[in-house]
Amino acid sequence: MVSVRLRIGVLGLGAVVQSVHLPLLLRRWAEFQVVAVADLSADRAAQVADRYGIEGMFTSTAELLAAHGDGTCPLDAVLVATSGTHGADSLAVAEAGLPVFCEKPLALAEAEIDRLEAAGARVQLGYMKEYDPATAELARVLDGTRVRAVTVEILHPSAERQLRFANLLPPPTDVGADRLAAATGPTQAALDTAVGTGTAQQWRDLYANVVLGSIVHDLSLLRHLGYAVAEVQTAHQWAAEGGHPGSVEAGGTLTGGARWQLGWHYLPDYPDYRETVTFHHDTGSASLTFGVPYLLNAATVLTVVTAADDGEVRAEYRWPQQEAFENELLAFSAFVRTGAAPHSQTAQGRADLVVAQQIVARLTGGAVAGEAVRR
Repeated sequence: MVSVRLRIGVLGLGAVVQSVHLPLLLRRWAEFQVVAVADLSADRAAQVADRYGIEGMFTSTAELLAAHGDGTCPLDAVLVATSGTHGADSLAVAEAGLPVFCEKPLALAEAEIDRLEAAGARVQLGYMKEYDPATAELARVLDGTRVRAVTVEILHPSAERQLRFANLLPPPTDVGADRLAAATGPTQAALDTAVGTGTAQQWRDLYANVVLGSIVHDLSLLRHLGYAVAEVQTAHQWAAEGGHPGSVEAGGTLTGGARWQLGWHYLPDYPDYRETVTFHHDTGSASLTFGVPYLLNAATVLTVVTAADDGEVRAEYRWPQQEAFENELLAFSAFVRTGAAPHSQTAQGRADLVVAQQIVARLTGGAVAGEAVRR
């Protein structure tokens, strides 16, 4: 039986957990109780547990689930936010009989999703844009229109520039090379399955870190609004230098016949993160402008342009007292308690992964192997 306050274990204590999930879980004290944290770094786990007064502290998924199994740390659900693929950790949690809140990406290979579904995993994907009030209003604005084209522009500064405000813990120094290699094993195996062992490292990194690490949010947003990517027809990369991914462009057709064009640009010294998604229809346009995703209650702006007798009407809407990350956590609570279906589960994660593999196949001109060959 689920407790009155949902007992949550948190796997992975990186930037999004420190700046977003833990503050929100504690803010929603009536719904959630964080009873355990786990991280490869014992130092980091101890620091986080001490900061928030959390009793359970572990250094692996196996340790956390063993404590749940023997009753020393009972859980109602687990938030998975580890590095790399989340397929293996989510599967272990599901096999322990617990529902999963999974940060993106759900998986790097479709075979991982096959295993999750075979295990009957109860998974909610952490696509916060689907829970943004601006997104809900945009859906109402677009209802009944004929969308002709969608453009997406992402201007992506360095993580350091985006997270200056967050006062994150310093990088851990207590994780040995052997342990780190073992922890990254599932990610490397998933990449082998997804794009092949012989695929150049630059494409493996771009697929995992850019396409499924960032662009996937826009793929999910389009799908959520009813304009899923039907086909990726073109994709290009340029200006990749100094270990940075440069710029990625992709485009093609959407469900319903509209076309889409996406530009993702890594600009390490750009002033601030900015993401704009614009829908053009027969009688006007509507766009969402997202700011730094780690900054809580920084309202997404919805801009709606419509015709007037002698020109145009331009209206802006924002909801500063609603937080998309918070809304999705409340949806997860309802999912665990009542079975209310969240917006994205494993089926939706699979659809987004298929599109991601189409993108990497076009980027490489087909010079990939594994699952992506089929795309």
